[in-house]
Amino acid sequence: MDHPNVVKLFEAYQDKKRYYIITEMITGGELFDQITKRPYFSERDAAHIMKQVFSAIAYCHANNIVHRDLKPENLLLEGEGSNALIKVIDFGTSQVFDPKKKMK
Repeated sequence: MDHPNVVKLFEAYQDKKRYYIITEMITGGELFDQITKRPYFSERDAAHIMKQVFSAIAYCHANNIVHRDLKPENLLLEGEGSNALIKVIDFGTSQVFDPKKKMK
């Protein structure tokens, strides 16, 4: 997947005991931590974040992928500052879906 608000996966490896994934470096921490640190979010800040999240999810849905575990802990900030990009992570429970069938 190639979208500015979805974490990029570069490589995946496994040995007899573990899986290893190599992704882009994201240093800003979880959105959840920002929510708990700040006394409030302005409407502008919330709209900026949600626009990015909706854009990422619309991209996933257009590619027949459903995330199934969206929460602030699975939204990372690319870096520090109020203009940092949001990155959607943790596609562990995601599924490819057929738009003609009902999901369970």
